[in-house]
This record gives sequence, C-alpha cells and structure tokens, in this order.
Amino acid sequence: MKSKPLSLGKAKKNDDEISIGSCAHRIIDEQSKQISSLRSSVLSDAEPEPLHQMRIGTRKLRSALALFSDVVEVDIKGKKRGLSKLTNSLKKLTRTLGTVRDIDVMQQWFEQILSDYSSSSLQKKVRKVEEKTNKGNRTLSKSETKAIQALLEQLKERRKRAFFRLEDSLQGKKYKKLIRRCQRWVKQPAFTAAAHQPAYRGAVLKIIAPIIALVEHPGWLVATSQQINNQSIQTLPIAEITLTQINHQIAQQGEQLHDLRKQVKRVRYQTEFFREIYGTTYAAQIKEFRNMQKILGELQDQIVISEFLSDEIGLDWAEQLPTIEALFQDSRLDLWQQWQFYQRKYLELRDRLSTAE
Repeated sequence: MKSKPLSLGKAKKNDDEISIGSCAHRIIDEQSKQISSLRSSVLSDAEPEPLHQMRIGTRKLRSALALFSDVVEVDIKGKKRGLSKLTNSLKKLTRTLGTVRDIDVMQQWFEQILSDYSSSSLQKKVRKVEEKTNKGNRTLSKSETKAIQALLEQLKERRKRAFFRLEDSLQGKKYKKLIRRCQRWVKQPAFTAAAHQPAYRGAVLKIIAPIIALVEHPGWLVATSQQINNQSIQTLPIAEITLTQINHQIAQQGEQLHDLRKQVKRVRYQTEFFREIYGTTYAAQIKEFRNMQKILGELQDQIVISEFLSDEIGLDWAEQLPTIEALFQDSRLDLWQQWQFYQRKYLELRDRLSTAE
C-alpha cells in the first residue's frame, strides 16, 4: 500500500472568527472539568474506566498548556511562573494515576489470557484463535494457569498499595490546589497578545512545530537500513524483517520506541484540540496518529509485561510460561509489519525535511 503525504486540510469557513485564545479557554475548561468531575468515581473504585479517563484528562490538559504556553498566562501570587507550577502538579498526578492504571491493564490482560487459553474454555479459545490468527491451538498448562493466578494475586497486592497512594493524593491539599487554580483561570482567564489571532491560522502554526519534532524523532530509525538512490541516501524500513531481528531491535532500542509512542500521543491530543476547526482530511490525520499509537502501545505492553514477569518469576519466565511467550511472538511480527507502513511514510517525510534544510 502506497503511503499518502501528510495533510492537515483546510479550515472550515464558519470558524474564521474564532480566536486561538477562545480555543485555549474551551480546551482548558473541558479538561479541568474532566479531572475534577471524575474524582468521586475514581475514589469509589467501582470500575477502572473513571481512573483511565482522569489520567487521559491530565495528559490532555498538560498537552494543552504546552501547546498554548505563548497564549495563556497563569499568575501565582503575582509571579508569572504559574504555568510551569500547574504543569508540574499535573505531571505528578498523571504519574500517580498511571501507576494504578498500568496495574489495571496488566490485570485485565492476564485475566483475558486465562479466559481465552485455559483448558476450561478450550472450545471458545480454539474458535477465537482460528478465526483471528489462524495460529492453531494453544492451551495453558496447569502449571501455567497456576502461575498466572499467583501473578494476579501479586498484582492485586500491588494495586492496593498504589491505590492507597492515589487516594492520599486525591484527598490531599495539592490536588485541591490544582483544581482551584484551574477553576480560577477558567473564570478569569489571562492571555497574551497572541491569543487574538484567528484560530484557523494560529492552529496551523501551533501544530506544525510538534509534527516536525515528531517526524525528526530518532525512534523512526529503529530497524532501518540506508540505500543509495539517485546519488542520495534514503532511509527505509528493513525489508522482509525477521522475528529474530525485531526481537533484537526491541531489546536494544525499545526505549526509543516507547518515547516515540509518547510523542505520537501528545501530537494526537494537540491535533484533536482543533478537530472542530478543520475538515475530513484533518480528521483522517488524527486517525492515523491514533493507529500508530495503538500499534506502538501493543508492542510496549509486551515489553512491560515481560519486565513484570522477569521481576516476579525470573529471567527464565518464558520457559515457565511458554504459551504467553508464544503469543507474544505470534503477534509481534504482525504488529511490526503494520508499523512499517507508517514508518516508511514518516521516514520519507524525514528525508524531505533533511533535504529541504
């Protein structure tokens, strides 16, 4: 499949009079309310989704404050350093929420493995695997089932400790101060002169820099080779890459991919802020960012789970849990082949930027 050039489309005509300051105010207001309104649901801990949504809210608000740093002014006690203080407070809250959320994701993953691959659900599992992956029949042994059940108990204990710290944070003075500062700014917003420019023009200027930084991220170079083409050097994904090569690249440069995923996520949030201003081409680009984030996220989940298994079981965990190791290997090659489609596109953009300079 041939990749299409990166395109953000044109502004809608009816949005000509909206200012970039109005956009900033709307977005900060929405995300502040999201963080505040979910507090009681998170503390009740009846289901994991409110916590997940609050974490997303903190990330989006941080992305908004970074994107609009030249537009909004946040004063604390007469000193114009409130923006950095607000951002740091959000970062700490995101980290606390993230610790619990990461445990929830692992718990759900292991529970799904037990449901799909235990001998008691063999018929369901066979049908599911044959339809989706055509990889044949895999079933957890008794020892694997027992080991996963023990891991779930360990995760349960980890979560209790992590949630206790989260409760302390959401009931503490720092959280309340964070919410008050957000609410105070929403009620009495302060802007710089840049806030008066039309949103349809200011939005483009704002999202260009994050996208260029994304294209230039070194994570795109993982598992690539260089070719001389018409007296120029072109960087391309490794053709017909093997699973062994992928495993080696992830082991050596997994952190680069993880950082690239985080940057893709930030750019996705920042482009989503202007979704209402632009048309369908712009929406398609947001969807592309979302797809890239999903692929890299699934690869990262494997890395995180592998590290957890190494900590809890030992470096030889794959010998004790061969079914999980086989499932990782089954999916990794397919995920990487999906990733190479986007990798090729953004490497081409990278080369064009380099040539333009």
